[in-house]
Amino acid sequence: MFDRKGPRLMEFPPIYILSLKGAQRFGPLAEALEARGLAYEVFWGVDGRDGLPKSHEPRVDRTGAEARMGRPMSDGEFACALSHRGIYERIAASDAPSAIVLEDDADPGAAFFDLGPALVDPPCGLLLFDHKNTYVQVRDRLILPGGVRAYRVALPPFLATGYMVSREVAAHLAFRNGPVVQPSDWPDAILQFDSYACDPRVVTQRGHEACVSSLEAGRRQHKYRRRKSLRRLLYKSYWRRWITKRLARKLA
Repeated sequence: MFDRKGPRLMEFPPIYILSLKGAQRFGPLAEALEARGLAYEVFWGVDGRDGLPKSHEPRVDRTGAEARMGRPMSDGEFACALSHRGIYERIAASDAPSAIVLEDDADPGAAFFDLGPALVDPPCGLLLFDHKNTYVQVRDRLILPGGVRAYRVALPPFLATGYMVSREVAAHLAFRNGPVVQPSDWPDAILQFDSYACDPRVVTQRGHEACVSSLEAGRRQHKYRRRKSLRRLLYKSYWRRWITKRLARKLA
């Protein structure tokens, strides 16, 4: 399930690279980590590109996902969420107080490597290195090495390209978050913890402008779009989110 590479020459949390056996894209990322003397483990995720394997169906709630998201979740989205959960289980079972998760198309910048030693003893429960559509509480921030600031997340953002997670938060996301009803980026549960987003981002997606992700391609293929209805105006959750957005600041 895992490949171990290289000796660890500097203090850094354990690093997991999430990839699929049929689409190994982690070569450039592995080279960047090895150039800094960093060890990593490759975690082979659940492949849902040709449909979610039946053995994983008991771990997902398709009806609940559609009700929550306003559209069906694709098999690829379920598979990606289950893959991240598998890593959470691995982290929760380890002795390390924190770990770093990088998807195989992650492109870490110089600031990422400066941050690592400061994350061995996690400063928060979840720290997002890359993110999108991110609303934060600007008065609640962390000052990190390399001029990086991190702000508390006000609403779950998109992208799980790279992040640090504490062992305690990983255990919750792995075992106490129920069947999968949301994509990996990000379940509502992260708002229960000290979840922060880096500004500026210290990890980006390699070549994301040049191609459409396999998850987005799956959504387009099945025409999975969120249905908008005026009925949403009747729900308190809609107005809570509306107010939160207007009280928060959008980072990215």
